[in-house]
Amino acid sequence: MPALQEKVNGDGLSPREFAVLLEISRVITSRLPLKNMFEVVHAYLEQIMHYQIGGLYVKEKGRLNLKVGVGGDDQFHTSLGKRAGNNFLLKKIKATGRPWRSTQILDQERVKKHPFYLQVLAPLGILYTAGAPIKDGHYVLGSIHLGRTEKEGDFTKKDMQVLEMVANLLAPAIKNIRIRQTSWQLDGVIVPGNRKNGDHQSPGDNGKETQRMELLGSVSSVMARELRNPLSNLKMSFYSLARNYTSGVMAQQDLEQMDRSIKNMDKTISFLYNLSKDLNLKKEWLDINELLDEVVETLGPIMDPDVVVVKDYAALPKLNLDREKMHAVFGNILENALDAMPGGGRLRIITTENQGRVYIIVEDNGLGVDREIREKIFEPFVTAKPSGVGLGLTVCKKIVESHSGRIKLRSNIGKGTAVCIDIPVTEEII
Repeated sequence: MPALQEKVNGDGLSPREFAVLLEISRVITSRLPLKNMFEVVHAYLEQIMHYQIGGLYVKEKGRLNLKVGVGGDDQFHTSLGKRAGNNFLLKKIKATGRPWRSTQILDQERVKKHPFYLQVLAPLGILYTAGAPIKDGHYVLGSIHLGRTEKEGDFTKKDMQVLEMVANLLAPAIKNIRIRQTSWQLDGVIVPGNRKNGDHQSPGDNGKETQRMELLGSVSSVMARELRNPLSNLKMSFYSLARNYTSGVMAQQDLEQMDRSIKNMDKTISFLYNLSKDLNLKKEWLDINELLDEVVETLGPIMDPDVVVVKDYAALPKLNLDREKMHAVFGNILENALDAMPGGGRLRIITTENQGRVYIIVEDNGLGVDREIREKIFEPFVTAKPSGVGLGLTVCKKIVESHSGRIKLRSNIGKGTAVCIDIPVTEEII
């Protein structure tokens, strides 16, 4: 978010511009199909910037292809896509990886003589165009373009800054679309979640499972690294904004929403890192009941006042665990339970010991999990939440199993969910 940081530290966004960009970021992080997402982004963007047409290009097989067009009829969009090879602005952005106005490349008279203008833009009265690259580091993933009439005048420096911000916001969404298009398949290896109903695990699937997880770990490592830097910039922008722009109830609500979003992104990156590397456990002897109490206290600020927490603890021997990682496991499971009870309910935490194993059971009487999702709930990118990533329980499983433990889930729609973790008791060395 370098452009956003520059604006915040410089002239600053107006409250209206900031609110619109915040809404655009929410739309982009939703799960709308690409076409619908860009159409909604267009509806918001035209509230703070005047333009007549817009286009979203995505790089495929080395070419930037038009994926979505707004502001013109089907014939115009077809022409815009077919003649992308003549689009001098698109070529310049692809070659340089930075934003451009058409008049920075050609003067107005030369623009009017260019074949792309004559064949595509002129019929709609469009003269001025501007675009910004959608990038992953230095790699151009795509480009967003806008066009306006001669009467409206050329795009200003401020317009270009806003356009670059929107392009930066679009980058993670376009990157995720590219990843999904590959179906997570490399060299014939298919990661969990792509197995069709009725497929059964063959004796040789254990090796393939290892390959799948190695592939997932490699992809997760790259994604985590690429997300870490823009998140750092976003944090800097947020804290600068929080210091300099705190007046008004709506502004405070927006800042709180940004804070929650940053924390969620941080958590997702931690999940990705835990998937991508060895856990390097730092074990210590812990009282599991005390650890659970710590987690419940941590979740207090987000807990609905109508949620009743019931603790049914047994006297237990201490367990040799990694405090930080098991805190994350219980935090994720308890937070899932709270999310499943939006109107309040009962959260029951049970601990017991049986035949040399300690059992921790978290029960809620919330919405429950659909059977189809339940069967794959520990696989990566499988989630019952509308806005979930689907990595939390995958990481939980990895951490629990690294402690020689097991994790299971049972659920009934409309009745609730129970997650059971059991860990072997080992002798404490004094």
